[in-house]
Amino acid sequence: MEFPEFKQRMHTSIPVETVLKNPGGGTSIILSYPSDGVRYKRGNSTIHVSLRDLFDGYTRVKTGQLSSNDLKQANPPVFDSQARPAGHSCNCTFLFMALQKMGIVSQIYGRGVRGDPFYVVLQ
Repeated sequence: MEFPEFKQRMHTSIPVETVLKNPGGGTSIILSYPSDGVRYKRGNSTIHVSLRDLFDGYTRVKTGQLSSNDLKQANPPVFDSQARPAGHSCNCTFLFMALQKMGIVSQIYGRGVRGDPFYVVLQ
């Protein structure tokens, strides 16, 4: 899949006001799609992430397992709250939920803890 298709599928599969149930608890609510990004509410935080950054995270592997650890290592300023400059670790699970909603992955695995991070299997 190329970026234009990914962007289109995000917009059509996950419209504004969609509520996504986070695998670790709580929800993420789609607020808007400004320019080439997405704004969502997670808990009390409003987070903006570039659709290009999400796409680049998704394309890290063509097939196989993609974990939150992989995303944090690949692009810390987007996916790692502990990085400097800091990103948002919530963007990892947000990407996984988006891929699931778009029908690209069937399930989100793991418990989201050290030694058992969240991950998806791309086919």
